[in-house]
Amino acid sequence: MKRIVRHIPSLLLGACFVASGWLKGVDPYGTSLKLSEYFRVWGWSGFVADHPLAWSVCLCAGELCLGLLLLSGVFRKAVAWGTVAVMSAFTALTAWLAFSPVGMSVQDCGCFGDAFTLGHGATLLKNVLLWVLAVWHLWVVRTESWHGLKGWRTASCCAIFSLAVPLYSAVWLPPVDFLPFGRGAALSAVPGFGVYDGRYEEVTDSLMEVSGSKPLVAVVSRRELTVDDLRKLSGLRAEAGAGRISFCLWTLPGQNGGADMDVFYTDEVTLKSLLRAGAGLVVVDGGIVRAKRNLSVFRPVRFGRNVTVGEMMEEDAGLPWRYGVCVLAGLAVMVWVRRKETEGGR
Repeated sequence: MKRIVRHIPSLLLGACFVASGWLKGVDPYGTSLKLSEYFRVWGWSGFVADHPLAWSVCLCAGELCLGLLLLSGVFRKAVAWGTVAVMSAFTALTAWLAFSPVGMSVQDCGCFGDAFTLGHGATLLKNVLLWVLAVWHLWVVRTESWHGLKGWRTASCCAIFSLAVPLYSAVWLPPVDFLPFGRGAALSAVPGFGVYDGRYEEVTDSLMEVSGSKPLVAVVSRRELTVDDLRKLSGLRAEAGAGRISFCLWTLPGQNGGADMDVFYTDEVTLKSLLRAGAGLVVVDGGIVRAKRNLSVFRPVRFGRNVTVGEMMEEDAGLPWRYGVCVLAGLAVMVWVRRKETEGGR
């Protein structure tokens, strides 16, 4: 019983950090938007405020790695001190959000990404409880001796896995989307969703009807398309010219996508929710989102031929399963490495 009690705080803390780190890490772009809110409220500018996505990746990876280290039991004393420091900072931050008039301008702390939100009071209570667990864990391991670099292989696996999760989502878009515009979402069922033509008349229903007869490829962009962007879209233009797909641009008012492209407009919040990138592709078939691509890393040609819209939809249909297998494989490797290290230390 005493042995079980000793592991309770690390297990609870580890599970919470892993959940929080993964939920934010699967959508680091959304986390970067939350960080930008903090930077704005604090009046920060310059290097820090100019790279919110990089800080978001670091934050998500750090939380996830700390949780995995707590669960794996390596570097227990150092991890315990780190956990107390992190929870002290988080608790102070949420106390400021809960009681400071300036802090109230941030509606949600973003602890669990867009999966679900907590009020400032509930978040503060959660963090106080986790801080107590962190102090308890530090008290449990206070008498343990330092073991040098023993367990470094497990720690390395935890760090690599933790960094891979937000990096993948930042570059290739979230494989699991907690927003109402994720793959498989029916756009007509999303409250407040609207697309408008050049006269600012709503054409949402018309576009959804078009997607019912053939796939609609919307180039979603919050910036002006570059020459390289337009080059990547040449294959899709050819498909549209052959009548196999519909092709258009959804962007902010005042922007356009060049020749041979119908342009429609919507607001910036909708564009950010539709696509976690500055510019990319959203494939809608039968009014349902079937595929997404980040235009910055989109490869329009494979094995000497253009990638078709049908192939993109087929690839994204199996994306959650492939992602899940990769995550489980990564966790299995960590467990195997930790087991080998434990056996080698006997």
